[in-house]
Amino acid sequence: MTNVILAGIQLKSQSEEEFKSAIEECRALCEACDMEIVGELYQKANSVDLKTAFRSGKAEELAGLTKETDAEEIVFYNSLRIQTAQRISEICGDTEVIDRTALILQIFSRRARSRQAKLQTEMARLQYDLPRVTNISDEGNHQRGGSVTNRGGGEMRSEIIARKYQARITALKEELSHIEVQRGQDERRRSKTLLKRAALVGYTNAGKSSLMNALLRMNEGQGTEVYEEDMLFATLDTSVRRCTHGSQEYLLYDTVGFVSDLPHTLVEAFHSTLDAARDADLLIHVIDYADPAWQKKREITMDTLRDIGADKIPVLTVFNKIDLLDDPHVPGLGVSCRTGVGLEEVSAGIADHLYPKQMTVTCLLPYDKMALFDAYRKFVRIEILEQNEDGMRLKIEGPAVYAEQFRMYEEKKEG
Repeated sequence: MTNVILAGIQLKSQSEEEFKSAIEECRALCEACDMEIVGELYQKANSVDLKTAFRSGKAEELAGLTKETDAEEIVFYNSLRIQTAQRISEICGDTEVIDRTALILQIFSRRARSRQAKLQTEMARLQYDLPRVTNISDEGNHQRGGSVTNRGGGEMRSEIIARKYQARITALKEELSHIEVQRGQDERRRSKTLLKRAALVGYTNAGKSSLMNALLRMNEGQGTEVYEEDMLFATLDTSVRRCTHGSQEYLLYDTVGFVSDLPHTLVEAFHSTLDAARDADLLIHVIDYADPAWQKKREITMDTLRDIGADKIPVLTVFNKIDLLDDPHVPGLGVSCRTGVGLEEVSAGIADHLYPKQMTVTCLLPYDKMALFDAYRKFVRIEILEQNEDGMRLKIEGPAVYAEQFRMYEEKKEG
């Protein structure tokens, strides 16, 4: 555990409730990064001071709190300029100072499991750090009197660092592109199954992985359960499992959770991971209904979906954790992944959205067309009525998109 002080500035544009919710989320982010908060310090202001974030008196108070608590790090809720973080560090006895973006990047670095997630996180970290490390060298150079015409050692070191970072970023992008090609091949194989796709989206820790596992448990033996834990960003990797409701099958994707003001470097780095949301036939928006700030977090999720170009996809909203409320009046589908309440309704709702139009076809399928029977028997209900010399009489029931493939062999009605 690292002892940290959590600091923040409530801007004039923020209400008391919004600020409290944001700070509570920062506490959860610190917890997810194995940090223990040993002190907190906040201030109301019209803006973040460009020199020391806090006004001078509060900055000195922060220095005293740092010494008093033996804090090893200071975490600011607000985004900080490089120079601002450096000055705060100097005031507080060279204690490390990070902002919320750096904190999220630390969590992503710890949580990444797959090769792709690790590479994406490293690239995001490099993109975030690049202006900081070069700026440190540049400032050192100016302090030594370096100039444009007289290029000092500091400026040369800055250029060397920048080239190394850029070279590594280029190498990471190239390796990620190879992984994306492989993932594209996997997705093309999945698309040949004709199965519809649903993607779980929502604010981090809303219960997306829990819902996926609960749906898998409804159909024993369907696939390995995914990792879940009650913390922010418990998993960063997209998981896909085959699920069923009755005779209807679909692919269910579990995506990385969203968060307010998701750092741009992370959105950019994880764009391929978010393809699961962009390519889905249905988005299942999981909301933690026990969270007092669920409405605000719903808006953040919808804004993020717009940012990644997934805002035109149909959305099924599922209100999770209703077991934590005494008398929940749910404005839609309610579920408790822990107790199983509402799970059947959610499963049916997903199937109804993915395969809304049903069709019944009675046909005579020639024996040389039995490949059609084999290709679609997983997606429609097929009843063999009788076998004739020229083919097999079948009754096909199921989603119109599949059942209509048999229409050309439909029996003609007399009269």
